[in-house]
Amino acid sequence: MVDKVRDYNPLDQLLKPFYIPREVPVFFLKSFLEFIYDIEVNGVENIPKTGGAIIISNHTDLLDAPIQAVYSPRRIVFLGKEELFRPQEDVIKLLNSEISLFRLPGLNLMKPSIEKFLNLLGSMYSGQLQHWGSMPVIRNYHGNDPKSAVKYYEELEDYMISILKSGEIVSIYPEGTRTETGIMGPFKALAAKLAIRANVPIIPSGIVGAWNMSSPQAFLSGQAFQAKINYNIGNLIPPDQFPHDSQKKSAKLLTEELERRVYFLTQKTERRMKSRAFYTKL
Repeated sequence: MVDKVRDYNPLDQLLKPFYIPREVPVFFLKSFLEFIYDIEVNGVENIPKTGGAIIISNHTDLLDAPIQAVYSPRRIVFLGKEELFRPQEDVIKLLNSEISLFRLPGLNLMKPSIEKFLNLLGSMYSGQLQHWGSMPVIRNYHGNDPKSAVKYYEELEDYMISILKSGEIVSIYPEGTRTETGIMGPFKALAAKLAIRANVPIIPSGIVGAWNMSSPQAFLSGQAFQAKINYNIGNLIPPDQFPHDSQKKSAKLLTEELERRVYFLTQKTERRMKSRAFYTKL
């Protein structure tokens, strides 16, 4: 079932030589962000130069992922809802709708060719996003029955572990969604569970000042152009510092520790100046 999410680009190998390198969007996006916002990033040296890892952060705004991506010296893999990887589907639906001109005699003969062209563009777009580090997933998957949903999420976890073991850095927002109040919500155990299973370090990080700063209101009021955003990357937690208990209990204890560290990185002003080691005993 996870194959359904990640492998709908059969032309990937053929198109790969034509993909735009990650450095190109990173340069333009970073320039754009720094033109609008006053962004300060600390602790980049805590991101390991090689090997798999999970980087976690509180989730405040749509700006969180771009800031994480452009200031990281390495590619970060982000989870994204599958609809973002298939934009052609909405156009094809419109093409086949009752109001479409292509239902008329003569024009309807062009529909199959147009659909093939749109699907080709969609494959190219999807492949490009994945080349830059995005990973499509089905959000809130239910399937035909509870068993199929459980199987899907088990396969998804296995797939993410394979990505981590291949040496990639994966970004996870343990809150599961963006905050609606600006206050950090409770963490879910997925990041800790994956790190334990994959035996990879976790990099805690915290962002402050970005909440609602991508909204139209922030731009219309001028708030966005005065926003000071701090992104603080803390010391990584290697697997040998993980709790040594049952997987469920270890994930719970580690999640509680991660929540404390991320909160600390968003609150303590000295963390904006220097990344320091944490001494909380796990």
